[in-house]
Amino acid sequence: MQQDTGRIDYLDVMRAVLMMLGIVLHAGQLYNPQQSWLLHAPESSSLFTYLISIISTFRMPAFLVVSGFFCAMFILRYGNAVFFRSRTKRLLIPLLISAITLNVFQAYLLQHFGWISESVPNYLISGGWVQHLWFLIDLFIFILLLCLGYSVAPLRRLCIKINTLAVNSLPLPVFIALISLYPGGLILLKVLGVPMYDSWLGITDLYELLSYLPFFLFGLTLYSSPKWLNQFSNIKLIYAVVALALIATTHYFINQGTGMLWQSVSLYSRALLCWLSVALCFSLFNYLVKRGSRFWRFLSEASYSVYLFHHLIVVLLGLWLINYNIAPIIGFSLIVTLTMLVTLLIHKYVIAPNSLLRLMFNGK
Repeated sequence: MQQDTGRIDYLDVMRAVLMMLGIVLHAGQLYNPQQSWLLHAPESSSLFTYLISIISTFRMPAFLVVSGFFCAMFILRYGNAVFFRSRTKRLLIPLLISAITLNVFQAYLLQHFGWISESVPNYLISGGWVQHLWFLIDLFIFILLLCLGYSVAPLRRLCIKINTLAVNSLPLPVFIALISLYPGGLILLKVLGVPMYDSWLGITDLYELLSYLPFFLFGLTLYSSPKWLNQFSNIKLIYAVVALALIATTHYFINQGTGMLWQSVSLYSRALLCWLSVALCFSLFNYLVKRGSRFWRFLSEASYSVYLFHHLIVVLLGLWLINYNIAPIIGFSLIVTLTMLVTLLIHKYVIAPNSLLRLMFNGK
């Protein structure tokens, strides 16, 4: 059943902010003591390890829930063919253009300054061309699955029945409690011999896709169920924060245990933490964004450009700042501020006014 949401400004703004959080995430990686990113500063702080962990808990899951919601809206309003053409243009063109321009230039920079030891062509062929664009690939695969399910009538009817059964028979908290068991099923598939972690040409793998798929599907369900959307977006913030703190504390102590039982409970508590964080994200933006405004619309329109360009800008600023003895928090703040400013200016004065560049980097 299609619904009229009335006001969805908060979802549009939330999607934009979640994309822009990539700046915070990658700037934090520069000062992460785990040194797990493309480059790292000589100075680091464990603060950024926690910051990255917190953002990663909710950011991409929440983004995919919103994406699923808007995909359901689009395909039901305009049909499968129009939806597929629009999403292909919106995702694949910016993906390919950014990969062969921004990410190739970034690869040569990293090699020039000694952060890549292999040749740039080998680096790119082995998956180095993807970098921060990975989520566009995963999202496009989910869209292909949605189009397939929508175009095959028996499959579409089956999905509608399952969706209706879940919404009508399960309270939302019970559904979240049950869906949090899902990651355990992925581990079971691995134990049974399914090649979950085998890389697909360095682009993605089955575990990554199956891990994020429930969030996209849940977004589809939220569009069909005003009741669930209302509940998911109107959690009392104080209750949600307290519940998050309790689950996070419990998860921390559970992680201290050893053995399969403790690992299973830890996996479940982490999944609960993720779903509750996403619900808190929905509720927070629903509370903060009461109506659309020129500022929010600009951020929403600029968010795609910001995301595509921010990775290269963070790398450029990182290569510059790591030569100076700057405290991590100061370097991080400089990179976040300058990257946000530069990418917004790129969108406003370079991308937005030019129809060709809008097509290349925004798919419009």
